[in-house]
Amino acid sequence: MARVKKRAKKLYPHNQDHGGLVPKGQGPTPKTTDSQDKVDPQKTYAKKRLKYHVKSLQKNRRAQKTVGLLIPRLPFMRVVKEISTNLCSLMKTSSFVNVK
Repeated sequence: MARVKKRAKKLYPHNQDHGGLVPKGQGPTPKTTDSQDKVDPQKTYAKKRLKYHVKSLQKNRRAQKTVGLLIPRLPFMRVVKEISTNLCSLMKTSSFVNVK
């Protein structure tokens, strides 16, 4: 059975705003509905608690974004590339062929 190409989904459909610059006075106006008027302002809900592992993952991501690298990225990549090429050349030799 042949594969069928699918059209890519549009990131921003024609009726949706994509966050570009909008001239002053031409942006969407805030709409008020009756349901907004019915909400009691004194009735507030507690925030939903996050599970421990979710919270720790968020902390890790935040720390990884803020903490600087100990070794600059490009020199580290060069070292890794050099080591991997050395390993590849060693593995191509006959000494690694029969090792299991």
